[in-house]
Amino acid sequence: MKKAYRRLALRHHPDREPEDTGAFEAVAEAFDVLSNAQHKGIYDRFGEDGLKAGATDAAGAVQGGTYAFNKTPEEIFANFFGTKNPYAALQDMSASFAGLTATPQPPQGKHRVAELECTLEEVFYGCQKKAPFVRKVLDVDGSVSVETLTFTINVKPGTADGTRYVFPGAGNVTPKAEPGPVIFTLKTLPHPLFTRRGADLVYPVRVPLCSALTGTTLQIKSLDNRTLSIPVTQIVQSGSTTTLAGEGMPLPGGGKGDLEVAFAVVFPAGLSQAQRTLMKSAFFLPKNLTEVQKDAVDAFTKAFSHDTEGWSTGFAV
Repeated sequence: MKKAYRRLALRHHPDREPEDTGAFEAVAEAFDVLSNAQHKGIYDRFGEDGLKAGATDAAGAVQGGTYAFNKTPEEIFANFFGTKNPYAALQDMSASFAGLTATPQPPQGKHRVAELECTLEEVFYGCQKKAPFVRKVLDVDGSVSVETLTFTINVKPGTADGTRYVFPGAGNVTPKAEPGPVIFTLKTLPHPLFTRRGADLVYPVRVPLCSALTGTTLQIKSLDNRTLSIPVTQIVQSGSTTTLAGEGMPLPGGGKGDLEVAFAVVFPAGLSQAQRTLMKSAFFLPKNLTEVQKDAVDAFTKAFSHDTEGWSTGFAV
């Protein structure tokens, strides 16, 4: 019944036979009746008139007379085929038949994943890497051996960590599956000075307490061998940062990420009593000095900066 409805509904659909809609409606009504066991039983015993208008049986009772076609032919077609378009239904049927007759493809083997390790400098400038991969192969006699494949991978400047390089069909060769792909994922190796964070670089720096309080100038050698001079004029606290725009990793669309300098303040292991007194004198120095206090500060400054006797000689932070 379903095969008959499928064939006739596609043949008489109004989109294909606009001049004969009655046939399409008749096919839909017939399918509606015959797909219902109760309606089909009455139809088989009393025919169409008995189904719709009712008929008297041998005992004098009226049978049937309860059916009315209250659906549209288009609704039945859409429910059956899952679409109102007869051409889409034909395409789905063709695809289904093609799937039944097509030769099944063997399953694909597992993905083989390996890391492609690059130094930070290699990723910064871009490089070409030779990546070896050992896979299993099936010999003619049925035994298994191994072979090493070497892939050439072009790493563009600033390529993101985790970027995948896929080589289809290069995986293990087995009798029951097609070789799967070999996938290399980019991994940037640790650097002695910089830490990579996406397109940005982080440069941790340890600053002595004296420099953190009084200021200094940092000299940082960049990945492209430039010396960056970074003046530190504000008081620095551990965990504070300063950002240099455009001094990070190359970006795919041009430009660069940022360089973040992360400070850690280093405290002295101990202070002598004289150092403690001098430190206190600095912190308790009044804002408005008396003449005596001014003279004392001037004397101290001269002693500190004296060319031969001053303890600032050769002092650097």
